Amino acid sequence: MKRTEKLQTVNIKGKQYTEVSERILFLANNFDYEIKTEYNFYENQNMWVVKAILTIYEDDKAYNYTGTAQEIIGDGYINKTSALENCETSAVGRACAMAGIGVIESVASVDEINKAKARENYNGTTKANQTELKWLNVTDKQKNFTKEWLNIISAVENSKITSVADVRKYYKVSKETEVKINELLNLNKQ
Repeated sequence: MKRTEKLQTVNIKGKQYTEVSERILFLANNFDYEIKTEYNFYENQNMWVVKAILTIYEDDKAYNYTGTAQEIIGDGYINKTSALENCETSAVGRACAMAGIGVIESVASVDEINKAKARENYNGTTKANQTELKWLNVTDKQKNFTKEWLNIISAVENSKITSVADVRKYYKVSKETEVKINELLNLNKQ
């Protein structure tokens, strides 16, 4: 059975996405595998980070694939009560995608796309009202990292942001914040 076999998908804005549950069912029905997850809670940011390691055993070899995810408790409706579970599901889905399972047009699963859409709706931010860019703040008044900064960190770690110019597409950036972004980018290159 090929890992790249087409699975059931959901159409979102003209693109096909596979649910994490479809990816896991495909694994269970076709492969000898195991999934291990590692959890970290960052109290200051009220955030869970999960790393999922998928091992597929084929041809007397073990192939490892990793997926990571982060969720902030209270960020969106689901994360008010189930941030850890939501984070684990995303990490497992991404590990499956790294193994080529359920990848159609994107590594993202329908679960991740729906989550992003829900965040937009929950936070009241849609493309229609983003014409005025807001300033990127690294910390809030209590000196905790802001949600925006945590998203920047995640995007840098996943190589979705590779320069300050990438950040400027979404935020106004002060000179002080630009220095912090460059520090983050340099750390990620090491």
